[in-house]
Amino acid sequence: MSQPTIERAAGGVVVRLRNGIREVLLIDDQYNRVSFAKGHVEKGETWEDTALREVAEETGISARIIAPLGRVEYPITRSGHPVQKQVRLFLMEALDASAEPVTQVEELESAYYLPWDEAITRVSERGYENWKWLMDRADVEWQWYEGDWEKSWRNLPGDAKFEEARDRFLAVRSLCERFVTSVEAELTACVPEWTVKSRAQGSPSLPRVISDEGKALLEAIEHTLLRPTASTLDIERLCSVAKEHGFHAVCVNPQHVALASSCLEGTTVKVCSVVGFPLGATDTRALQAEVEAVVARGASEVDMVIPIGSLCEDDIWTTYQHVAAAVREAHMERDVTVKVILETCYLTLAQVVKGCLVAVAAGADFVKTSTGFAPGGARFADVAIMAMSVNGALGIKAAGGIKSRAQAETFLRFGATRLGTSNGVGLLSEG
Repeated sequence: MSQPTIERAAGGVVVRLRNGIREVLLIDDQYNRVSFAKGHVEKGETWEDTALREVAEETGISARIIAPLGRVEYPITRSGHPVQKQVRLFLMEALDASAEPVTQVEELESAYYLPWDEAITRVSERGYENWKWLMDRADVEWQWYEGDWEKSWRNLPGDAKFEEARDRFLAVRSLCERFVTSVEAELTACVPEWTVKSRAQGSPSLPRVISDEGKALLEAIEHTLLRPTASTLDIERLCSVAKEHGFHAVCVNPQHVALASSCLEGTTVKVCSVVGFPLGATDTRALQAEVEAVVARGASEVDMVIPIGSLCEDDIWTTYQHVAAAVREAHMERDVTVKVILETCYLTLAQVVKGCLVAVAAGADFVKTSTGFAPGGARFADVAIMAMSVNGALGIKAAGGIKSRAQAETFLRFGATRLGTSNGVGLLSEG
């Protein structure tokens, strides 16, 4: 059978506020179904370019992008040839709330705005089945945008006091829970064959109460040295310090796994290494070969980087293939722990949730925030939403920019069970 032709399209949900009422731009298509403006990606366009152009061409409405919503893929046959449709969807805001839509193309019967609740009913009754999760996601993203939660919660500085972080989280917790349920609905519609078997229903109790913070901190630390200039003497010193303090693990580059394993033989300190690091833009076969190599040299834990660009464009399928490939290799002969690095600073909050649920579906053991090589590291909001997403099915590793004991303890309270840091001794000595 011939390989399918890929056809890409983009569009999404356009919102306007008129007289204090939130309205949604809908279209009635030629099949008497309710849908949203969308169309084919033209050569040289980005997904966002296409979404904005198609809205303008189909309805006459000029808009701006607020956030990505998701992606739908499905096969069709055209002239006897298989075609794989890829449709990227965005939340957009109309630039002129007074402008009324005018149908611009023959394929559409009409274009019109409806108040939000009426639009939900219309889409539920006459919309396409694999798009019915879209309105709830759009509502969540709109509330996140209107509340300015990206700034006030997600980008809360790492040196913020625990009490401030707790209060911000409690104020936005219910919206975060809706992020998780809306992503679950998306995955159910788009990839029903994936089963998130071990994720419990509900949401974890956050912030957590930790009775012995010193013990919890010690058990969580993975003493890390991934600097490209690290010498063999540096690795030996790293292992000596980890052994002296009884850290959970050391984390080193593949080149140094055998040395670290030799240094730590007979101790309880584990050896962790990284694969697909730090970009994640590797072939799945190469990823598996890396896993095989570090495990053979003594690594009992492997931190893999997802294909970051894939998840940034809501390609959960490619992301799943990479995670599943690493998990298969790691779990083949030994009980090797796999941690999935999401590189959360590049992702929207919904994409962080998607990355977590993909990791659960693919059989991973942990999700991890960051490589430490990107512009941003671990954030309290990202760790909290990761804990809410996996809800006990996986561990959570916060890594990147953990500078103080207070910051480390706040991460633990928001759900982290491991901490990747090059400052393990410093964190303990502050107590």
